[in-house]
Amino acid sequence: MKKLSIENPFFEFMGRIGDIMITNILFLICSVPIVTMGASISAMYQVFKEMEEDTYISAFRTFRETFISSLKKSIPVWLLSFITGAVLVFDLMFVTKAQSSFFWHMTGMVTGCLMFLWLLVMRWLFPAALFRENTLKDAIKKSMFLAVRNFPYTLLMVILDLIPVICFILGDYYAALVAPLYFVAGFGVTALINKKIMDRCVC
Repeated sequence: MKKLSIENPFFEFMGRIGDIMITNILFLICSVPIVTMGASISAMYQVFKEMEEDTYISAFRTFRETFISSLKKSIPVWLLSFITGAVLVFDLMFVTKAQSSFFWHMTGMVTGCLMFLWLLVMRWLFPAALFRENTLKDAIKKSMFLAVRNFPYTLLMVILDLIPVICFILGDYYAALVAPLYFVAGFGVTALINKKIMDRCVC
């Protein structure tokens, strides 16, 4: 009978897989309005934090409570971050299509550097929920400090986050290949791996 116990490693593993899938789906649903994506990211990482500490009751409950509690403060921070990122992406697209000249080359380099800094800050700002207990200015400073101090790990996490974007850029075949995976569990798996990397950075 012991083999059928819910404490059996197999059932524990399958339970974790189920929680990752539930968290992934909740993240996608709660990110649809766009303005709530910041709270959604924080809630997803909180689920995996409590999962690692074995202190959560259920993925759904932890996600819901964290999402609701983060919503009010995360929306303005996320909107500012999202608009800044969108402007930088637009500028990069414009520069790549502009007439080749020294001016546009320099503009492209500056914009690319700013985009890279934006990615580094975003890598910590919402996953680490730094916006909750800090002012926006202090949260950005702390995000940049953590990103620079742990640069190799931060770069690895940025690359992991960009996998679906890279696949989309490569073409329809690769986008269609990864889309079902990310719809089911891809974002959750990526967040879980990143959470382990972040724990290594701050320990």
